[in-house]
This record gives sequence, C-alpha cells and structure tokens, in this order.
Amino acid sequence: MPSNYFSKTLKLEAYVIDEVHDYSDEVHIHCHVRKRGMWFEGEYSKKITEEKLRRISHMMLENKQVVLLVKQRRFAFKVTKRWERLPDVKKYKQTSNTFRLNTLRELQRDNYSGSGHKRHRSGMFPMKLLDALGMNFTWRKGIRRVGLDGKYVRHNKAVHHLADLDEGKSITIFPDLSQAQLKKNFNKKFPRKID
Repeated sequence: MPSNYFSKTLKLEAYVIDEVHDYSDEVHIHCHVRKRGMWFEGEYSKKITEEKLRRISHMMLENKQVVLLVKQRRFAFKVTKRWERLPDVKKYKQTSNTFRLNTLRELQRDNYSGSGHKRHRSGMFPMKLLDALGMNFTWRKGIRRVGLDGKYVRHNKAVHHLADLDEGKSITIFPDLSQAQLKKNFNKKFPRKID
C-alpha cells in the first residue's frame, strides 16, 4: 500500500511518517513536519537548535487511540528562536483538531463520559469542547419536527442537543445552559414562546 494513501487516510499529509507501532489500546505514529524550514516575520530559517518529542492524541481507529509522537523542531532566527507550529494542532493543545472533531461527532451516538474515557480523557473533555462552540446555527427549510435531548454531565452542567426528527440530523448543540437560559436563547431565535 502506498505511504501517501496511509497518510491521507490518517489525515497526516503535512507530516512525514517515520515508523508505526501497534499496541493493544493505542497506535503510535512517529513522525515529523514535512516542511524543511520555518518562516518567521519575513525571515526563513533551516537552522535547528533544539528538538523535543510531543505526544498528540490524533484520532480513534477501531477503538484504538492513534497517538502522534512528533519530533518538533526549534529554529534559530537572527534575534530569536521559535518552535515550529504543528499542522492540525492549536497552540498549547495536546490533541489535534481531528481528534477534537471526532469526539464531537461521536457525541451524537455515545454519552459524554463514555466518549471521554474511550479517548483516555476525563468525562469532562467532551464538555469542554462543547463549551468552546459558538451558539449560532442556521434553521434549514423544511424542518417540521424537532427533538430536544438534555443530558447532565455532572450535577451543575448540562448540554442540550436539538435534532431534526424527520431527517435524523443534528441541528445544534447548546452547551452548559440552565433551563431558563435555554428558553431565553430559543425565544431570541424564534418569536413563539416555548413553555
């Protein structure tokens, strides 16, 4: 199987895969960023002063967590040194955007603590992802029946999932809202009063 197919399947086109180790509950992918150098404020550098190994949770594959062991490089510039940015990883995060998106998608099929524990995270990890989402959504034409599912993830935290019952599709998720706040948000969006 061509290596570029493997990279594409795992959404790792921006990385060079050095080696892969398969364990009972995890798959470890040793890799480094494909780019040879780094740009910073109009200056390009290939001079590496330091390297460190970063462990990044990347995705789930057949109930195994895929972990990137990325060799991150620090480049020297005229007046400073900078760590290269890792593709698909936000600053200071230990998970890739792919991992976070995969967790959010699974919430439509699994419970919150289950999604977190399967990923070797706390049950609050999915809740934190939901809290970071915006509250805006577009009401599609043709929606006639909706369902609202509220779930408590701990004693003072709840999430509400709004779904199109006819199409079986998610409309939006309202994270961490009390009943009063939920009604207020709905009344803003829709003029009819909700009891």
